[in-house]
Amino acid sequence: MKKLYIKQKFLALTDTYDIYDENEYPKYFAQCDFTLMLHRLRVYDGDVEFGYVEQQFKFFEPEFSFYLNDKFIGNIVKELTFFKPRYYLDFNDWRIEGDLFGLDYEVFDGQGHVIMSFSKDLFRFTDYYCLTIFDDENEKLCLLIALAVDMAVCSQKN
Repeated sequence: MKKLYIKQKFLALTDTYDIYDENEYPKYFAQCDFTLMLHRLRVYDGDVEFGYVEQQFKFFEPEFSFYLNDKFIGNIVKELTFFKPRYYLDFNDWRIEGDLFGLDYEVFDGQGHVIMSFSKDLFRFTDYYCLTIFDDENEKLCLLIALAVDMAVCSQKN
């Protein structure tokens, strides 16, 4: 089991995040590129980009594509729900369910096992998430998923 902490930088020109390990040492870095109305969030391990999340142009609900090591992994799509936010991942038969306020999320596999949980801390000046990843092999993919959910929430507010 691993813990990661995502902290959005304050007063940055674009969305920029520092990602820390469970000992609060810097581990990854993420920065957004804007092209027209869409944006792409690139994630780095040191100076090496290992993945990115790219917004797709959709009229109704946000949709994002995942790339890990320049390989397309799949898409995340927000489902139309009335109370709790819910996202569908078109790979690995995973799904994401949020609480009523959209602050706490869990990622489930096809058998209903929790892959990751993450929550947003309200009492911070910028976005701050705590991720608990239950399988170390899924660390980078889970990080991309959490960042994509944050992008989806932010895109619906704008």
